Amino acid sequence: MNMSFWRSWGTLVAAVAMIAGVFSVAPQVPVLLWEGFPAEIWTGARRYAHVDGIVVEDTINAPAIPKAAQTRFDAAAGRALLVDQGGTRVFESYGEGFGPTDRFNSFSLVKSLVGALVVRALADGRIVSLDDPLALYLGPEAPDASVLDALTMTSGLLYAGEPPKSVDDAGFSPFGPLARLHVYGTETVLPDLNVDHLAKGQFAYQSINTALLGAVLENAYDQPLHELLSDLIWRPAGAAGADWQTYSKAEGVAAYCCLFARAEDWIRVGRFLLDNGKPEDPFLPEDLWQDFIRPDLTISQRREGAYGWHLRHDVLDRDGEALAGPFTYFMGRGGQMLYLLPDSDMVVVRFGERPQLLHSTLYELGLQ
Repeated sequence: MNMSFWRSWGTLVAAVAMIAGVFSVAPQVPVLLWEGFPAEIWTGARRYAHVDGIVVEDTINAPAIPKAAQTRFDAAAGRALLVDQGGTRVFESYGEGFGPTDRFNSFSLVKSLVGALVVRALADGRIVSLDDPLALYLGPEAPDASVLDALTMTSGLLYAGEPPKSVDDAGFSPFGPLARLHVYGTETVLPDLNVDHLAKGQFAYQSINTALLGAVLENAYDQPLHELLSDLIWRPAGAAGADWQTYSKAEGVAAYCCLFARAEDWIRVGRFLLDNGKPEDPFLPEDLWQDFIRPDLTISQRREGAYGWHLRHDVLDRDGEALAGPFTYFMGRGGQMLYLLPDSDMVVVRFGERPQLLHSTLYELGLQ
């Protein structure tokens, strides 16, 4: 055999050894490579926990959205846009190839439902105070941060190492702690989470905060998170069954992502939260509902897209527009949106392939 063969063989052996070494320190990588990125439309190809709902017979055929809004919707490859005002469906449109029975990936929309459950746990006395340290619910391995720090994404979390690793979503790497969380669950990353006290108090979008809150809720209620969602929000809202992606190699749902449900069900859930449940059975005490949905924020804070208790706040105040006032919204990474507009008694849900301009979408609906 010639020397070139041995050099090629040596290169192959070295490459295999390097790959094996990488996989030994980052075992989540082959799992992520096998699974691929989460699907945007329900396929049932992964592990899920079922969120029980009710049997829904949909017979509503609302008008299509106005032409200007439809043009914007089409340009962003919209898949679903539904509008409820005062409890009545006033508009409903689907992109080509999609319809009322399709179940879309929520991505981070579900984070806001976890936030709602945290506020409900406070109302139920399952969480004594939002200032409680996470360790009170998660044990001594929990980082030195409070429930409120995690709820407002101001915990300043870091992952232990030399140097410490960022857990910000913007710095996602398949070799990083967020990928490890996604495969192996909260208990795997919990012992290595620290707090950068210089960064604590500053907003940083970290899905690990939501994962920690999910674990807090499960311990506070002694119940799986998907069952809590079903019992406290999903079924009371009248939504049909949904499926929530679990960790790849651990029990429990990924609290920060990937609930598959119909657009219709998000409208129902949005209406439930905007109405604060039912008059005879409120979801939250009035003061907590106000703090969650309509916090006391300045116009400038709202214009900056203020982040509240795991949801966002903004304001419609364009001159000459009939639609106006503060609103709250849930947002996912691909432009998934759920808008709650208290002054207009309106709920809007939007799914699509790409983000769609927030304010323009609402103005072009032509409602007030």
